[in-house]
Amino acid sequence: ERKGLNLGEGAGFIVIESEKAAKGKHILAELSGYGNSNDAYHQTASSPDGAGAYLEMEKALKVSGLKPEDIDYINAHGTGTAINDLSEGTAVTRMFGKNMPLISSTKAYTGHTLGACGGIEAVFSVLSIQENSVFPNLNYKNQMPEVEFKPTTELLTNQKINHVLSNSFGFGGNTSALIFSRHQ
Repeated sequence: ERKGLNLGEGAGFIVIESEKAAKGKHILAELSGYGNSNDAYHQTASSPDGAGAYLEMEKALKVSGLKPEDIDYINAHGTGTAINDLSEGTAVTRMFGKNMPLISSTKAYTGHTLGACGGIEAVFSVLSIQENSVFPNLNYKNQMPEVEFKPTTELLTNQKINHVLSNSFGFGGNTSALIFSRHQ
């Protein structure tokens, strides 16, 4: 029903090394793209038109050299709030249109851990690549009327996941996107 978020507690991190420093090590994934923007719409809310979210995804794709159709899975910020989910859903629809990749939010597993959520969701994104799986969007029941896509609601295994876009939003309209790619 998108009536609010549940707070969680936890932490997650990934170690990012240069290609030179990682030589000879087992590499789980590559950080192939990143983008950050700020639409400064409101102190605690993203803009309803998704301006900041769109810009951050656009920047991440540009840095990575990938096109929207190259993304296999979006780990959505997905807070379960009317304004944030509308903002992200609008931006994702604008970016991907009819070529929507698989999408889900993993916050139902962890709650919204505020400042830690980007790190935790980065770990979920890398796991998705490693396990060729997409985690379900738990407890999703009603379609958002403003968007046409539906998130994945079942665990999907045996998926070829090469590129994952992970969205993270913060207070004041600060938005970030990371693209993790399978190591070649």
